[in-house]
Amino acid sequence: MYWVMRGLKHNFNMQIGRMEVENAEDRVEIALGAFAPRASTSARYSKSERAQNRQEFFAINQIAPIFEEEVASLEVRLEDSYAYGTRVSLSTSTNRIENTTNQSVFNPNTFTGPRFSPEYQTRTQLQVVQPLLQNRGREANLAATNLARSEVLGAEYELRSQFERVIADILIAYAETEFGLANLKVKEDAVLLADDLVDQNRRRVEEGMMSQIDVIQAEARRAEAQEEVVGARTFLMERRNRLLELTGGDYTFGQEVRIGASASTLLSAPTQERLELAGEMLASNAIYQAALARAEAEGIRVAFAKNQILPQLDLEATIGYNGLEGSFGQSYSDYSNRSTPDWSVGLVFSIPLDRTADRAQMSVAKRVQRQALLTAKQTEVQLLVLLDNSVSDVEAARERIGFVQESVRLAEEALRSEERRLASGLTTSYNVLNQQRDLSFARTRGLAAEVELFRAVTQLYVVTGLLSDQLNFDVSTAGL
Repeated sequence: MYWVMRGLKHNFNMQIGRMEVENAEDRVEIALGAFAPRASTSARYSKSERAQNRQEFFAINQIAPIFEEEVASLEVRLEDSYAYGTRVSLSTSTNRIENTTNQSVFNPNTFTGPRFSPEYQTRTQLQVVQPLLQNRGREANLAATNLARSEVLGAEYELRSQFERVIADILIAYAETEFGLANLKVKEDAVLLADDLVDQNRRRVEEGMMSQIDVIQAEARRAEAQEEVVGARTFLMERRNRLLELTGGDYTFGQEVRIGASASTLLSAPTQERLELAGEMLASNAIYQAALARAEAEGIRVAFAKNQILPQLDLEATIGYNGLEGSFGQSYSDYSNRSTPDWSVGLVFSIPLDRTADRAQMSVAKRVQRQALLTAKQTEVQLLVLLDNSVSDVEAARERIGFVQESVRLAEEALRSEERRLASGLTTSYNVLNQQRDLSFARTRGLAAEVELFRAVTQLYVVTGLLSDQLNFDVSTAGL
C-alpha cells in the first residue's frame, strides 16, 4: 500500500527508532572493545645525584663523594584480554645506564670496575594472569557485551512495536480520510435533496397547495444540510492532514491526498478463537518480547553481581630473558648466554574487609530482576485483557454494522414513502424534512460503523503483533 510504504520511509518516529537500533549495535562494539589488543610504548629519562653506598664503593673500589646516574629507558608492550578473564602481556624494555660506577676503569686483576660503559640492560617477558574466582569465566567477562546485545534486542523490539503502531496509525488515518470523502458526499447529497424539496414546495405554494411556511422549513433544512457539509469538509481536511503528518517528511499547504483501494479490503478480521490468538500474541507481540528480554538482561546482571562478590584470586606466571652488554643490539644477543629463562609463578589474593557494598549490589540486582519478571507478567496480563477487549470490539462492530445497514435501508424506505405521501397530500413537508435528516444521519452512522470495524480489526492485529504479517510487510525490507 502506497501510504504505508511512504509512512515507513518518512515517518519521524521510525527514523528515530532506526537510529536507536544503530546506537545499540555500536554499544556492542564498544563493549567488545575491552577485548581489543592494545599496544603501548613508554620512554623515560632520569638523572640523579646521591651519596655513594657500600655496594657502589666495592663496585669501583674507590671513594666518590657523589654517585651520579643517568638512565634512559624504553619499553614496548602488547596486551590482550580474553573472554575467560585471561590477561596476556608481552613486553620488551631497554635501559641505557651511565653512572659513576660504570664510568670507572675495569681492573682485570681484582675484577672490579665496570664491564661496559655505558651499560645496556634489556628484558623481554611474557606475563599471563588468570583469575580463579572473581572475574573468572565468560559469564562475568562478557556481561557488558551481553547486556549491550540485549539492548540491541530491546531496541529492535521497540522498533518492531513502533513499526506496527505506525502502520496502524496510517491505516486508520487512511480509513478516516476515506470516511471523510464518503461522508462529504452524503452531506452534499442531503443538500441536493433539500434543494429539490425547496423547489417542489415553492411550486406547490404557487399552485396553492402549500403555505409559505413549508418553503421556509425546507430552506431551513437546506441551511442545516449546508452547515453539515462545512463540518464534513473540515473533518476531511483534518484527516487528510493527519495522513500527511504520518507519512511525509515535509508538509505543503493544500497538498492533495489520493485515495485508492478501500480500507475495508486491506484487512479481514481473524477467525481464530481467543485462546489461539493469545498464543500467537505472546509469541509475536514486540512489547511482551521486549519485557522478556529485559528480564533476561537483569539475569545477566545478577550473575555478574554473584561473581563480583567472590574474593579475588589470580594466578600470575611470567617467563622471559634478560641481557647486559655495551650496546643496544648486543644486549639482546646476550640472551643466548642464558641456559634457562627467568620465570615466576604465584597467587595474588585480595578481599575487601567490608562486604556491605557487594552484598547491597547483589540485593539490588536480584530485586531489579524480580521487578523485570513482574513487569513481564504484568505485560502478559495487560495484553491478554487488551486482546479480550479487542476481540469483543470487533464482534460488537460487526453486530453494529448489521443494525446500522438495516437502519439506513429503513430510512431510505421511510423517505420514499413520505415523499409519495407528500405528493398525495397525505403528510406535511415538515415530516419529509425529518426523514431527510434521519437518512443523512443514518448514512453517516453506517460509514462510521465501517470505520469502527476497521479500527477494531487493526487494533486487534496490533495487540497480537501480527499486523505487518497480515499485510505481508517484511520488517527487514522496510528499512529496519
